[in-house]
Amino acid sequence: MKKRLLIIFSLILCISVIFSGCAEQLGMGSDEISFKVENGEATVREIPDASTITEVTIPDEYEGVPVTKIADFAAVNIESIEVINIGKNVKEIGSWAFENNQNLKAFKVSKDNPYFCDVDGVLFTKDMKTLLFYPLARGVQVKEETNDNGEKSEVKSIEYEIPEGVETIRTKAFYKCQYLTEITIPQTVKVIEEKAFFRCGAMKELVLPSSLEVIGKDAFSYCTSLTEIVIPASIKQIDTYAFYNCTNLLKVDVQAKESDVTLGEKWYPTDNGKSIGKLEINWA
Repeated sequence: MKKRLLIIFSLILCISVIFSGCAEQLGMGSDEISFKVENGEATVREIPDASTITEVTIPDEYEGVPVTKIADFAAVNIESIEVINIGKNVKEIGSWAFENNQNLKAFKVSKDNPYFCDVDGVLFTKDMKTLLFYPLARGVQVKEETNDNGEKSEVKSIEYEIPEGVETIRTKAFYKCQYLTEITIPQTVKVIEEKAFFRCGAMKELVLPSSLEVIGKDAFSYCTSLTEIVIPASIKQIDTYAFYNCTNLLKVDVQAKESDVTLGEKWYPTDNGKSIGKLEINWA
């Protein structure tokens, strides 16, 4: 009897260990990822926010049908997630799908996916013309600095160079990338979409490419470390609140004629929507 109880206890312990290991990564067969099946295709509706989840795998199929879409808000504000694997059949990703995952280090896309790809953990369309999402914890550097009082502190920063050939920085691509201090934008970029760099408060310098045509709504809102910017002659449209609450951005040089640019309401730097007295805007 004691031997039988010991065997049963051992089996329960083994099963517990196996399932505790599986809890670290969600993938095919996991009933914790919420799916919706419709018209012969599956959509990822929600990825759970659990402290044990560090890696998520979005499968090629669910219940025998291809997983083709990741819905808006499917995986947002998840504190522990570090890696997101995307299957070969995903062809649509919602604009709010992966926002504000502050510990996310990398996207990994199946090589067989004809719609998307990853380069060093950053998510792009397959043709590399659109940058979709930057994982917010990718490439974080930690440096020790000493202030005037001799007090030491750790300072985190991210520097990133967008690959040549990218034409569009998609909406919310760098949303709340709080450690981004330096971004290199290639001359091929034409469009920076809505909230692309929203609340990138550590970004101190920004050189916009001579090819840029559109700056979307709230594209640089709350980029409070910017002090000056040059907007190229190629610009055709600057949308509403493009530089909202950029309180230290006191000099804006626009190399185009004002009459040639479509301007949204309060597109220029403001202090919570109010005018900044020292702001200087120079047009060509």
